[in-house]
Amino acid sequence: MKKALSINTGTALLLSDHSDAFSGYDSISINTGTALISKAIHKKLESLGATINSGSTNVIEISGEIVELGVGTIITADSSYPSCYLVCTGKLIVEDAAGLDRITGLYAGAIYHPESVDLGAIKNITAERRIAYRDDAKLHLGNMALDGDSVITLEASPYHVSGTITALDGDVLEKLMSKKMSFACKKLIIYVGLYEKYKDMFASDGFTFIPDGHAVVDDITLDAATAALYGDKLYAHGDFTVHHDQVQYLDGFSSIVVKGKAIMPTSVAAAFRACGGKADNFSLYKGTLMKIDGSATISRQQLQTATQKGISYWIVLNGSLDFDTDVTADDIDAIAGIHCNGSIEAPGSARAALIAKIKEMNGSIDDIESSKDKAQSDEIVNSINTGIYRL
Repeated sequence: MKKALSINTGTALLLSDHSDAFSGYDSISINTGTALISKAIHKKLESLGATINSGSTNVIEISGEIVELGVGTIITADSSYPSCYLVCTGKLIVEDAAGLDRITGLYAGAIYHPESVDLGAIKNITAERRIAYRDDAKLHLGNMALDGDSVITLEASPYHVSGTITALDGDVLEKLMSKKMSFACKKLIIYVGLYEKYKDMFASDGFTFIPDGHAVVDDITLDAATAALYGDKLYAHGDFTVHHDQVQYLDGFSSIVVKGKAIMPTSVAAAFRACGGKADNFSLYKGTLMKIDGSATISRQQLQTATQKGISYWIVLNGSLDFDTDVTADDIDAIAGIHCNGSIEAPGSARAALIAKIKEMNGSIDDIESSKDKAQSDEIVNSINTGIYRL
């Protein structure tokens, strides 16, 4: 009986050499967003024929004791890590380089430091990003919304924001400007008119300019209350979805701007344009929209009932979808099209009919019987599914 190890994780930290960790396995697969691996372990994994699928892989030379620092850890002059290798998978703040004296090395996702702090003398530093900020600025990790509370909670000081600043309230900006405040950030979201008036307050790597007078939302699905809640001008950072039976509510708008995807029936495209609708991307469908975020199962009875009632489903899948084992190719006639971002399992007899319905595919369509055969094979698979895997 063969044994396989499958590790599925957001971050894989393979740093300590535990020689028996992978013993006894005939195959090893590591699927991760980010992998941080010591050269010694990487060499061992290569000798074992391991497969590593990673968005970002960093192989580093490590000596000394490994010390893992939490996201947002601040290194000061009082910090002391002699003969240690420091690891921070997120943002690390270095206020004084003296706190890194005598370390053997450092890995960080990002290092933030005042402009006067010189890290040039520190050897063996690996960082995906290094960001220097003004010595007199207060560092804020994450995003920041400049709202009514900001006038009270923020000190009269320059701020450096690691993420996005949302500045949509003119009264708040006027008060912050009177306190002679300024902001540096990765991205600024602001109304066009407000930027023209308050642009000297901001320094940003990127901008999203909102047309004046538009209410701002993330993902939104149109219904009877949408215009009443947000007014006749709407700006959607995410997706704007229109179901086939909600089309009449477009009449309440004079402008809709969609930066994500506009999802609507083909027959509605003209009405969307007529109400001032604009979108960076469109997903036009025919029939009745079925959005699946996560997992779902479709039965033969559900498909046959849809056919009898003249319903034709347009499936937008983000996750996994299983069809019951008795679904046939004829039953698939109840589906007009499929946008798949994930995996679909269906009986082999219906698989070809399903493939013909695919309009966009990022994933796989598998035969249920083949999947069962694989599960009943002579291979034992040990799976580890976790946010962070440490060794």
